[in-house]
Amino acid sequence: MSKRKEYRDLNTLLAKDPRASALFDQIPQYAKDQIMSRGDNVGSMDALEGYVHNVLRGDG
Repeated sequence: MSKRKEYRDLNTLLAKDPRASALFDQIPQYAKDQIMSRGDNVGSMDALEGYVHNVLRGDG
């Protein structure tokens, strides 16, 4: 059973989970923009980590 919290959307996740906020603050603006455009689907740290990984995969 997972103890990770699920939130309504990205904005709520960022407001309530300091780890999520710290991760989001570290990524480039283009990645933030892409993730924010799908914010309704990002309600957990797992989801955010997955989106960050996918968006940054081609970065480098």
